[in-house]
Amino acid sequence: MKCSTVKRDGTNCGGIPLASGLCWAHDPAVRDRADAARRKGGENKANARRAAKHIPADMKALASQLMEAITECYAGDLEPRRLTAMGTAAGAIVRIHETAELEGRLEELERRAEVGQQRRTW
Repeated sequence: MKCSTVKRDGTNCGGIPLASGLCWAHDPAVRDRADAARRKGGENKANARRAAKHIPADMKALASQLMEAITECYAGDLEPRRLTAMGTAAGAIVRIHETAELEGRLEELERRAEVGQQRRTW
């Protein structure tokens, strides 16, 4: 059995029905929850939200400060050369962070390779 709602294009929805015979997207009894789920899905697809998920916790304050500085520069409250200096310093901090992360990953790979070699020794 499929959802009995007819879509705008004239085809049936085809979703898995709830007790009402309609799917979660079309059942008026769960409309508030469905709308909230759609909003949450849309918010999580936003580029800024997706990018923020990948920023390490210790870098979020730096990113926030840079975003604020960009806004201040745009408004004319911060000189562009100061923003440039902040961006240069932030870039150096990011490179240090990336290097430390790569070193940690490399050490882990080397450790695993060493353990694998030890297991193969008869």
